[in-house]
Amino acid sequence: MGPGCPPLACLLLLLLLASHSARAAILEMNGNLSCRCVKTTSDYINPKRYESIEIRPVGSTCRRTEIIIKFKTSSKVCVNPEAPWVKKLLKRIASTKKK
Repeated sequence: MGPGCPPLACLLLLLLLASHSARAAILEMNGNLSCRCVKTTSDYINPKRYESIEIRPVGSTCRRTEIIIKFKTSSKVCVNPEAPWVKKLLKRIASTKKK
């Protein structure tokens, strides 16, 4: 540290920088800290059971697309965006938004 830096201030600054670097490393290693879906299913779910569908695109807090289906019973399930039936569902949703 510089000659004009009081020892306690220099130590605090060093600790702050070290903790920030460690936190950044953890976020980098596990960039999916804010993802909601820990597990997904590819099993077909009948649309009559849906109350709503939440589509969370890839972003800075989660590095994968997440599709969350909320049932009329208020429970939720995450579905695999790569499942063939989910891809068809997403295409249907996209085509209805264009109209």
